[in-house]
Amino acid sequence: MNIVFALLLLVVGGVAQAAPFAVGSRVFIPLYSENLMNDGYADGLITAMNPDGTVDITLSDVVNGDDKTLYGTCSPSGGTQIMTAPSATSDEKKLVREVLVDKILPWNIGQMQYIERENLSTTIQKWLGSGMAITPDSLKIADRRARELNLPRLTVVVAIAKLQVESTGGNGFPVPASRALMGSADMLNKVAKILQTHPNAVKDAAAILARTAPAHSQDLLVETVVHIAELTQKQLAQLAGDNPDPRKVADYTPEQLIAIYTGWYRVMTANDTELYDNAKVAFYTDKVTQSIAKGVWPTF
Repeated sequence: MNIVFALLLLVVGGVAQAAPFAVGSRVFIPLYSENLMNDGYADGLITAMNPDGTVDITLSDVVNGDDKTLYGTCSPSGGTQIMTAPSATSDEKKLVREVLVDKILPWNIGQMQYIERENLSTTIQKWLGSGMAITPDSLKIADRRARELNLPRLTVVVAIAKLQVESTGGNGFPVPASRALMGSADMLNKVAKILQTHPNAVKDAAAILARTAPAHSQDLLVETVVHIAELTQKQLAQLAGDNPDPRKVADYTPEQLIAIYTGWYRVMTANDTELYDNAKVAFYTDKVTQSIAKGVWPTF
C-alpha cells in the first residue's frame, strides 16, 4: 500500500478521526459533489477553537468545480456556509464561524484525498468519453481508489467499465464495431446482473435515452448505463451500415446478433426485473428475432 492510500486510511467518509487541530492549523474543507468532476474545496487557517468543539476558520481560497479540472463543468452544489463564501483576496479574508471539526481535514490529508478523487474522476470521465488509454490495468487502479475512498457506487461504475473494456480486447485503443461486438452479448448480460440491484439507476438512464430527462445526470452510475446503451447502439449501427442484411454479416450468425440485442434489453430492464417501455425482455427478443429473420436490422 503506498503512502497516499495509507494516509487515506486515516480518513473515514471524509472525516478526520482525532485530528490534531489547533489555532493556526491549515485545514482542508471538502466541497465534494456526487459527480467527482464537480468537486471543490476551501483552504483556510483555524483562528479560534470554540468551547462547543467547533472552530472558526479564515479562508484563503475557495475552489469550485469549474476552476480545477479538465473535466469540471459546473460548481458543486451544497448547502454549507462555505459555499457562499467568496474566494479570498489579499485584501479581504472571509471568516467562517463555528465550523464542525468533522467537516474539515488536516491540509495534507485533505489534499491527498482530493487528488485521489481527481485521479479516479479522470479515469471514469475518459472512459465515458473516448475510452482512449483506458485499460483493464488502469481500471484496477481506479477500483482500488474507489474502495480506499469509500465510494461503493463508484466501484460499481468501475466494475462495469472494466467489463466493457475487456469485452472489446482493445486494451486502450479503439477497435472496429465488428470486433468490439464479439464479446458484447456476454458483457451486457454481466452488466445486467450487476444492475439488478440498481433499478433506479436503470430507470433514470432510460429516461435520458428517451429524452424525457436532462441529457446528463450527476449520478455516475446513471451516466454509465447510458454510455453502455448508447455505445452498443452505435456499434450495432456501424455494423448495419457495413452489412445491409443482418443475416449475412461476416463472423456473426443471426443468433449471435439476437443475443447482443437481448443483452441490451437485459441491461435496460435491470436483468429482466423491471419493464422497459412497458415490456419484458422476451417481448423484445421475439421482436428482434422476427426482424432479423426478414433481413431487416432491428431498431431500438
